Amino acid sequence: MSLNRDNRTFFNSRYIWLHFSILMGLMEFGCSSTPGKPDRAVEATTSQTKPSGIEKAQAESKDYQQKLSDDAKRGFRDAVALYQQQLSAGNVDYTLLLQRFERVLEHDDNMAEAHYNIGLILENLFKDEKAIEHYKKALELRPDLTLAAANWGALLARHGKLDMALVVYQRALKKDEKNSAVLLNIATIYEQQKKYPQALKTASDVLVRDPQNVGAYRIMASVYYDKGDLDMAHLICLKGLQVKKEDPRLLNTLGLVFLGLKKAPEALAQFRLALKHEPNMVTTRINIAKVALDYKDFKVAKQEFQRILTIDSNNREAGIGLGIAMRGLGEFESAKSHFEKLSRDHPKDPVPHFWLGELALKNLSDPKTADKEYRSFIELSGADLPSNHPVHKRLEQVDQNLAMERKMAEMQKKMEAEEKRQQARLKELADLRKKLLDEAFENAQKNGKVTPPSKLEGDQLPFVLIPPAVLPSAPTKVRLVGMEFKPVKSVHIGTIKAVWKKIDLITLEMTVPKGLDLGPWDVMITFKDETEDQIVFQGGLWVGKDDKQPAKKIDKTQKKKTGPKGGKKNPGVRKTGQKRKNNRGRS
Repeated sequence: MSLNRDNRTFFNSRYIWLHFSILMGLMEFGCSSTPGKPDRAVEATTSQTKPSGIEKAQAESKDYQQKLSDDAKRGFRDAVALYQQQLSAGNVDYTLLLQRFERVLEHDDNMAEAHYNIGLILENLFKDEKAIEHYKKALELRPDLTLAAANWGALLARHGKLDMALVVYQRALKKDEKNSAVLLNIATIYEQQKKYPQALKTASDVLVRDPQNVGAYRIMASVYYDKGDLDMAHLICLKGLQVKKEDPRLLNTLGLVFLGLKKAPEALAQFRLALKHEPNMVTTRINIAKVALDYKDFKVAKQEFQRILTIDSNNREAGIGLGIAMRGLGEFESAKSHFEKLSRDHPKDPVPHFWLGELALKNLSDPKTADKEYRSFIELSGADLPSNHPVHKRLEQVDQNLAMERKMAEMQKKMEAEEKRQQARLKELADLRKKLLDEAFENAQKNGKVTPPSKLEGDQLPFVLIPPAVLPSAPTKVRLVGMEFKPVKSVHIGTIKAVWKKIDLITLEMTVPKGLDLGPWDVMITFKDETEDQIVFQGGLWVGKDDKQPAKKIDKTQKKKTGPKGGKKNPGVRKTGQKRKNNRGRS
């Protein structure tokens, strides 16, 4: 979000519409210069901007004033006195003032000045539609009341109804053709319509008649800034500041000029100086906050936007900016709640939906919500949305994310199904191992065959050996059952490489050589895939003796020859004491 001459698409608050303040009495009391809220663009009427033709209007309204009731006149004077007291105290209570001026109309509904003042008060209370009704009524009662036409036109212009505003201004000029404030508001409309020559000519005509009119300098500086002629804008600002030293609005424009010249420190200095003279000037505070956002100083931006909202709690620009600053600070949930409230308070405003989409897509990993919010933004924007707006790219990204999310969900579903199948298969194999091992033990015990010293639980083992124990007197085929064997490279009994073959997916058959030492032997399976870990069943094979076989008698007179001189050792047979740690062990 940068400051440029098209910034009004986001912050439409740089244009200053000239307004007149509360009438301090009937026309014979004239006008007072009372500053209104800067964000509402209410500007004091100076002696330079005071409309001409007032004396004529006073004369024409003499009969009109005589027809007004005395109670209404007294009530009007009392309401004005109350306003003056509040103004001196620095605390204007617009709600109380509204009640007082409405009481005046109860005495006499034909007092145009009361309608005018109510209109201005309603503007300060952000009730623009009702304000327009009272400005219209004031003009019906007093067509020469140029002030009402000027404020009515400014309201229309502020709401973007520029053509209607021009009609109202032209009507006002018929009664007071040299009214500087109306002419400068017309110039501002020309500026918004990018009719820069007409805007400059209108403002220049005011300066010809009134060289000290600082409002004309403001308009001309703003127009040159909009045109991109920063040098002329700079020059006009300096000339205007000679007329009115340290004028806040000229300082604000000068700050924008410096920003255009890439001189942010000088720009901020001008903005700060403007706030020194008018602390509550929202346009300048918004500019400072926007500079902070551009430089990612979200803390300062948040502080400025919060300050603006204390001045005007309904300021749309500050509300949006505050949410952006909160997001920049990582306060994602707070920013989300903030934008949601803005969308409820301003249901026709598309901007909160865009930022809700940004939060959902980029910060909260919620593409479904992002899709909904972006589409709401497009729908509310209507035909005003340019074809190259970033939201279109965002929707493409959302579609990609949603497609990926669907794919991931499908993969997750398949993984869960596969996991469920695997668990069922593992349980099936565990039950099978337990059944086979239990049956093998039972049969061995029943038939008096050799068994391990203790029974194992087959469902707790990776695979089981059937039979679980063998005699050393002869080679024995033993099956390894109960797990889905990946491609096997070798099977070892201790350090002895066994002869083996694969029977089926869950069964291997190995040949246990004869002559193994009694006791437990490790069984190790190595796989062809070297990344697969070996499986070692420690003490999984038991080599025992058949207790029912009669013991072989030994001729003690005959010496048993062993070793190199006395006979052959069984090849590959590990003696009990050799490498026991690696080759043998009890399960």
